[in-house]
Amino acid sequence: MAREVKWTKYLWLSLLLFGAFMLEYFSIFVIEFMILHVDIWNYTANQRSVHCMIMVFIWAVVIVMALFFSQKYYHFPSRENKEDHPSLKNWVITFSCLICCKILTFIDWHTLKVFGEVQGKNAYQFCAQYLYYLFEVMLVTLIIMYGQKAIETLLKKESPIPFGGIILAVTWGAFHFVSRGVGLEIWNGISTMIFSVLSGVMYLRLNRKCLYSYLFIAVGYLL
Repeated sequence: MAREVKWTKYLWLSLLLFGAFMLEYFSIFVIEFMILHVDIWNYTANQRSVHCMIMVFIWAVVIVMALFFSQKYYHFPSRENKEDHPSLKNWVITFSCLICCKILTFIDWHTLKVFGEVQGKNAYQFCAQYLYYLFEVMLVTLIIMYGQKAIETLLKKESPIPFGGIILAVTWGAFHFVSRGVGLEIWNGISTMIFSVLSGVMYLRLNRKCLYSYLFIAVGYLL
């Protein structure tokens, strides 16, 4: 018989994955300072690309370790049922959330995010930036998954409430109030918290399918 996993185990995994974002400061002030010999405020565009690639490596290691650990000891995420397709209603709600996400990014960029990001960057810089974003979305998706699993384990039942998105909102989302180091950014924080909850809803409406959820959250965040 499989050993019952306490809800706090999943919650800690969710919080530790949020902690992976804090490793960016270790990279900036320790690793990159040793390699580039310059502080982040004086980075060139290419040096920012180096930063992105270092973070991709660090986050990849964290993600692989977290998934290996949770699969080995908690047997989660479990293998998905390929025949368990979202209903038409769930698809409608998912695409509605996706549209809301795109409205948020349009307010920020006044265009599609991808068009805003490509301006002023060469191919290497753009690819490095988007590879960074792709791994950021992996962490975001995992925080939602483990956060949702934690609360549902506590409740001993599945819930339609996006607890994973709420946990993402009060961690990664709330962090965006101060993430750029230029004072309190109200809209940046609020919009990211809204995006977090919408992402949590999409995860549930996609029947907790990891790949589908990742793809929709990525499109909502990156397109």
